[in-house]
Amino acid sequence: MRSPLRVAVSLAPAPVIEAYKAGVDVTLLDENLKLTVAERVKKLQEFVETLEQLRAGAEGRREQPLRGDAPGAR
Repeated sequence: MRSPLRVAVSLAPAPVIEAYKAGVDVTLLDENLKLTVAERVKKLQEFVETLEQLRAGAEGRREQPLRGDAPGAR
């Protein structure tokens, strides 16, 4: 019978991960984890609805001519 494969694991923090952690606001994570699953899902749904509204507005703006580009503007 063969022994299980053993891999050496370093418990030292990886520099790249430590660099990313410096820019994370943990208070936002803590606040979100205080919510129930249903509350988090509701928050996510509201976020997605907001994104959809922003996209729809952006698409509407793309269809409008820019000021000064209208025919006879000069």
